[in-house]
Amino acid sequence: MLTRIVIPAFNRQQRRAAMIHVRHVAYGGARGGGKSFFVRAKAILLCVKHAGIKVMIMRRTYPELKANHIGPLKALLGNAAKYNEQEKTFTFPNGSTIMLRYAKNEADMEHYQGLECDVLFIDEATQWTYEMYVKAKAFVRGVNGFPKRIYLTCNPGGRGHAWVKRLFIDRKFLPEENPDEYQFVRSTVYDNKALMESDPDYVKQLESLPDKLRKAWLEGSWDIYEGQFFEEFIDNPEEYDTHRYTHVINPFDIPKSWPIYRSFDWGYSKPFSCGYWTIDYDGVLYRVTELYGCTKTPN
Repeated sequence: MLTRIVIPAFNRQQRRAAMIHVRHVAYGGARGGGKSFFVRAKAILLCVKHAGIKVMIMRRTYPELKANHIGPLKALLGNAAKYNEQEKTFTFPNGSTIMLRYAKNEADMEHYQGLECDVLFIDEATQWTYEMYVKAKAFVRGVNGFPKRIYLTCNPGGRGHAWVKRLFIDRKFLPEENPDEYQFVRSTVYDNKALMESDPDYVKQLESLPDKLRKAWLEGSWDIYEGQFFEEFIDNPEEYDTHRYTHVINPFDIPKSWPIYRSFDWGYSKPFSCGYWTIDYDGVLYRVTELYGCTKTPN
């Protein structure tokens, strides 16, 4: 006997993201945009439509996975899919499966060697390093007619901020990356009418945050986020493309007698930073120029 699955309707931005058919789709930008619901609903729709498809949802930790997906999926699916606690997998009567996995670091990814799926969801992708993302991409494969896609949900900030921003916001691609395969759909709490109606205080909390956090969490700005050390290098975010940096002092010619030093930081998994410095007769240090990037190697 078939069980009816009732899925609440997508909002406008969720629907837009669900209908994109490129390989890499990122959805999010601000808090409260309905990212986790989008992941669960889209995963179910794929399983119902494509008999035998393998879908996988990943998050950083098991408690997050349990609270955000396993529990809500059980409530949403009821008897429509059987859940195997040991394997962390939902199986539908048509043979489709939703696997639930978690990975906190690169070492955790090694546990999943040989794992294969057709569609992968990485929930809160900015909590992952670029290396974790690269390894996860290898899971998506298979000789069949099912769609092969990777969906990412994301907020500004976190250790994966740089690579997510590079791919989906700045759209700066490496030679082996095809720009046509990457698309970003922005969402904010204002798109999530259900949340605004059920918890209007949440919106008020976001609106009352300090300026920097409000821009990141409410407006979804990728140029201002908590944890940035030198805030004075961020000027008007609306002018980001035409005037990105603010100079602290006026430029001048460096006397030949001043020594030049170079510092280098490999970064935490990426990005790297190479800085050139000079020092005057009073011991004042000046940052002359820098090379900053997030390619695999500082070329």
